[in-house]
Amino acid sequence: MRTQPVLFDALKCWIEVIEQYDFEPQYITGEHNKVADALSHRPNFSDALLTEFDLTDDVTRSLVEAYQEDQFMSEIIRRLEAKDKQTSVEFELIDGLLYLEKAGNKRLCVPNGESLRSLFLGECHDATDHFGFKKTAANLLQRFWWPTMMKDAKLYVETCQVCQRDKPRTQAPLGLLKPLPISERPGESLSMDFMDTLVTSKSGMRQIFVIVDRFSKYARLIAMSKTAKTEYVIRLFKENWVRDFGLPKSIISDRDVRFTSELWKAAAAEQGTQLQMTSGNHPEANDQAEQLNRAAQHLLRHYIKPNQVDWDEKLALVASLYNNAVHSATGVSPNSLHLTFRPRLPLDFLLLENQTTDAPGTLEFAYRYEQRMQQGVEQMQKVQAAMIQSENRRRRPSTFQVGDRVWVKSSELGQEHGISRKLMP
Repeated sequence: MRTQPVLFDALKCWIEVIEQYDFEPQYITGEHNKVADALSHRPNFSDALLTEFDLTDDVTRSLVEAYQEDQFMSEIIRRLEAKDKQTSVEFELIDGLLYLEKAGNKRLCVPNGESLRSLFLGECHDATDHFGFKKTAANLLQRFWWPTMMKDAKLYVETCQVCQRDKPRTQAPLGLLKPLPISERPGESLSMDFMDTLVTSKSGMRQIFVIVDRFSKYARLIAMSKTAKTEYVIRLFKENWVRDFGLPKSIISDRDVRFTSELWKAAAAEQGTQLQMTSGNHPEANDQAEQLNRAAQHLLRHYIKPNQVDWDEKLALVASLYNNAVHSATGVSPNSLHLTFRPRLPLDFLLLENQTTDAPGTLEFAYRYEQRMQQGVEQMQKVQAAMIQSENRRRRPSTFQVGDRVWVKSSELGQEHGISRKLMP
């Protein structure tokens, strides 16, 4: 160190420490230096290891006693005492302790005993800043040996409570995708949401009340103010859906305060509708409404440039375009499934010969509609199967059972004042 032309700060600090002692360095060759690197070990971490193999009397006594109870290692000791040459090549008995020597590295053999092995595992994992399995295994392989050491080390690291608290999870999220069941017919199950446009229109509207049928994908987009109360939302729902299509069996929504209010629950119970609200951890359960939100935003952009204050006047056009377009999930347009026919578009007047002449109420009309329904169900089943296969590639099955103790992410808990979320367990 004294001969180095440039010294780093760390070396300067160590020179100051070393200069306090009166000593003469003497080089020891590798074959004689059996207890190498003893200065780098910290005895204050644990009473177990004072240097590499300089154990306290209590632990030494425990090891010697445990050898007698371990059938595998007691047999090795018996062969060594019997001067078995093949065993002597690998193993050595020093002061009652058994060592395995390979490639010039001597490792302490730890007998079968949960307390002893946990002690040494903790020294190689807990006392070295809780590194992962690979670094823990490297520490173990330098010093210890027992038949199931790697398996025990992996289990120890995986179940370390400090690691589970402080380390981020890099594994795939738990729980395979389980989509909601496909409805039997239009109007049975609805998805609802409130989309904030972040701009107030000339007529004072700020939000869009989104209602979409989960079977046909038919949608209604209703403009309303940001301060709309639950009573007003119920009235909008009755005027824009119940009046035309009747009462649904179930409504899927997020946990907006208007959907969680007692007034909304009472209105749903009165009409026999089951409320199914998503949790904060699984908002994708209401993805039907979220997809419509994205489609509505996409279509609105085309018609409100550059002035955005008339967006509510374009909602009827946006809803008409969406409901007349073929939906990828069903293979037909929402109007064809929900209204039993597709309203005319300007292009239809140019190709009148392609228009169907089947009148509602006839057998031909009913047959064609039944075909569309069957086609829609088959297409939704295909899309759902493909979605499950795609999503589950990035997920893993959950083995949690009711009553199991689990870790809760700190992001689910309240934020303490003056505490960094990045540095929280």
